[in-house]
Amino acid sequence: MNRQIAIREIVERILMFKLDHPLRVGVSGITASGKTTFANELQKEIHLQGRKIVRTSIDNFHNPRTIRYSQGKESAKGYYEDAHDYRSFAERLLIPLGPDGDMRYMMKSHDLETDMYMKTDPILASKDMIFIIDGTFVLKKGLQHLFDYKIFVETDFEIARERGSNREAKAFGNKEKAEGMFLQRYHAACHMYLEEHAPKQCANVVFMNNDIESPRVVFQNV
Repeated sequence: MNRQIAIREIVERILMFKLDHPLRVGVSGITASGKTTFANELQKEIHLQGRKIVRTSIDNFHNPRTIRYSQGKESAKGYYEDAHDYRSFAERLLIPLGPDGDMRYMMKSHDLETDMYMKTDPILASKDMIFIIDGTFVLKKGLQHLFDYKIFVETDFEIARERGSNREAKAFGNKEKAEGMFLQRYHAACHMYLEEHAPKQCANVVFMNNDIESPRVVFQNV
């Protein structure tokens, strides 16, 4: 399927929702699956349709370094368990936008550069807003019920590792080191996530992203 047609087909499903609160769309997928690019494409298409759209990420809710790396900088378990502040993510962003929320949300709890917690003024949402929220582990079981529409971007580990190691080669010194980090930390953590939380099974849509130009879309009744 042509990529733009696939994006529009998913957006058509999203725009069918009529809720008494903002629509919370969660986009998950293994590291370097292409989920951030995909989420940005959703944002662009929804904006073109004239709807109010907010684009954000769980990466605005990291834990401080002392917590993130408490099990070691190369630890897969540490990345899986400690990278993000799930409580703040839920309490500051997802829950306020839900059916029993007060519509006052926050976009961020932590600044990666300063490694400091942040306290920002709440933003008042409107019921017709759509939030596109991406992150590797956003469909953990404790968060699944806080999304109104769930999308899993499926990419084979080998393909994602090639994309990711090319992207992160400079950050890690070279491609080989980046590939090693994906094997040892990021994708090892993703295997834990898939086995424990089965995010693909809970998703309304599986976006099969091995072929960037011609992805496949599977709509699921969940």
